[in-house]
Amino acid sequence: MNARSFPPIIHPAKTNLLAQIQALESQIAQLTEEKAACQYQIDQYYRLFQLHLGDLLTQTLELQLQLALRRAGQTGRRSDAEEAQACQDKFEQTNRAVREAVAHQPTDPDEAAERELRRLYRQAVTLAHPDRHASDSDRNAQATAYMMRLNDAYQRRDLAAVRQLVQDLNDGFLFSAQPKTAFDLDALQQWHQRLIDRQHILQTEIAHLKADNGYRLMIDGTDLMTYFMGLRESMQQQINLLKHQLKSV
Repeated sequence: MNARSFPPIIHPAKTNLLAQIQALESQIAQLTEEKAACQYQIDQYYRLFQLHLGDLLTQTLELQLQLALRRAGQTGRRSDAEEAQACQDKFEQTNRAVREAVAHQPTDPDEAAERELRRLYRQAVTLAHPDRHASDSDRNAQATAYMMRLNDAYQRRDLAAVRQLVQDLNDGFLFSAQPKTAFDLDALQQWHQRLIDRQHILQTEIAHLKADNGYRLMIDGTDLMTYFMGLRESMQQQINLLKHQLKSV
């Protein structure tokens, strides 16, 4: 008579911890999606800003640079020279961003998601490709299985699944043949704490993104064209003031 096999008994503390880990992973996936959506809105706003006001913005920064260079030349102070260099860097960076905004109109959400999908895929392939683990047969097999899942999600354009796979890789549990239930209590507690830390970081990052003026303007129904017209008037006044300051220096 064959002996019956029974599933291993899991300690109640581990069962509770596993349930918390599963809930945290789900919450983190949602927070990651929310963060990406917030960042998309902000990126769209600043592309539009650069597209419609980039000419005045670069003109303002160029005048500020001229003032800073003139001041540095007059005083010879190191602090003024450093400020002039900072103005130079900001002007060049902004000028590049404005040129890019003019050359490429704001992308739609599908295109933005596609760019993130490709970026995450390249990141995962770089870290987990089986060729990186050719000398270790176990790790090579696990990397091969991981890449099969990654490629499947990538081919389906499943951004959420690819994000989760990359996060699993970053968590450091990829190269373990053990299921979650096989980890000891200390390992699960460490895993749980890492998830809590990541949840807090994401929540902080999302709060920071939502406090951005560009995000608020994008989601509260503001007529951006009217808003930009008002900004043009203010920026033109600032340009006139800077020109006057240059003449008087």
